[in-house]
Amino acid sequence: MANTSKKFIPGNVPFISERGRATLASEYVPAPQFKAFSLNTGGFYAFVIGQPSEEAAKTAAVEQCQKRADAAQSPRKCELYAVGETVSYVHGPPPLPPLPWIKYDATTERSFDPKIVPLVRDIVKTRLEATYVPARGSKALAIGPGGTNFFPIAMETVEEALRRALESCGAFGGVPCMIVAVNDSFVVPIPTSLKVTGLFKATGNSMIVADARDGVARRLAEAPSAWNAVAVGTAGRPGLALKAANEQAAVNGALAECVKRDGDCHVIAIGPFSVGPN
Repeated sequence: MANTSKKFIPGNVPFISERGRATLASEYVPAPQFKAFSLNTGGFYAFVIGQPSEEAAKTAAVEQCQKRADAAQSPRKCELYAVGETVSYVHGPPPLPPLPWIKYDATTERSFDPKIVPLVRDIVKTRLEATYVPARGSKALAIGPGGTNFFPIAMETVEEALRRALESCGAFGGVPCMIVAVNDSFVVPIPTSLKVTGLFKATGNSMIVADARDGVARRLAEAPSAWNAVAVGTAGRPGLALKAANEQAAVNGALAECVKRDGDCHVIAIGPFSVGPN
């Protein structure tokens, strides 16, 4: 979605820090033409002001941003976000999940352990161990359906860490991501009895019979981020367990509900994740 006619508003700029937004408001917005602002989805940015022409401003902004990104070994390319007072960013806002971005639940919270982070490859777990675990300040880990991930560290506030994690992760994957960890704790249940295969969405899920999908989605949306589980049988009739005491109780409860209305039941979701056999 092109975003070509929107007026530039620093508070709407994705990927960058709140401090960066404040700098844009105080230095870029009031500055004379010709000016341009460039960023990448990893949060690197640069702007130039008082250039001899619009073309010169556009070129210089992208070049400066790319130099900063390359120096930090950021693999993402810098692109123009604004020229003068007009947003020229062709991708539109990154996809974000609905608020609230996290629902704290004491029964599922546990200390962060990179080794059990679901969906991501081993190389990412190694990076989390080396970079995320020892980092000070506010930090968060967002994960997308295919293992897309982003984890800003040393942020000034948790809110900034959450926003930047979800914006960059969503831009990389093209779909909304989910916050899995904040600071030194997991904030969603991490299944261990079955293999995590993705982020669970009941809406449009072909394993659940069509007339039951919306009901499952609604009940899960209203439930806390607790030990919830969904099971289905051969006819796709779902059984749900919500707010169970632990993972095994959720699995047992979902299976027990399922067998009341279907046969050959198996669990397809635990917490926010779709699951399959280990």
